[in-house]
Amino acid sequence: MKKLVSIFTPLAFLMLLVTTALAATPNPSPASPGYTPMVIPVMGVYSSNVTGIVKFKAPAGYRLAHASATARASSGTNPTLTVDLKQASTSLFGTPVAVTAGAIADAVLATTPKIPDEAAVSIDLATGGTSPKWRDITVFLLLKRL
Repeated sequence: MKKLVSIFTPLAFLMLLVTTALAATPNPSPASPGYTPMVIPVMGVYSSNVTGIVKFKAPAGYRLAHASATARASSGTNPTLTVDLKQASTSLFGTPVAVTAGAIADAVLATTPKIPDEAAVSIDLATGGTSPKWRDITVFLLLKRL
């Protein structure tokens, strides 16, 4: 029995490492303190660039742990949409999120995606294509309190 345990212990450890490495998004336990999920629906139809479509003031200092966006294109030829999250004029994303109609796109975060206490945060939209019309835009943020 002792030999059997000694063989499975390294295998279990290796499986734990592989499983942890495969998780692209941190998956905190519901009991983990300090995590705040934020779902931001952007109502209306958008056919042009909009700066500061959503604005809010951070109630505390946060680190952005994950972000994603989704939308539905209702018309247009080759419609494109990018979503950017900014603190002051600095993007919290490495590059704006390129959204494909009906798909959920994960953001590539900046190297230090921190939001200071009382900082103003805004969401910018950039559209492209011929006569694009985007609707049902939703941005999801997972914040970790500092």
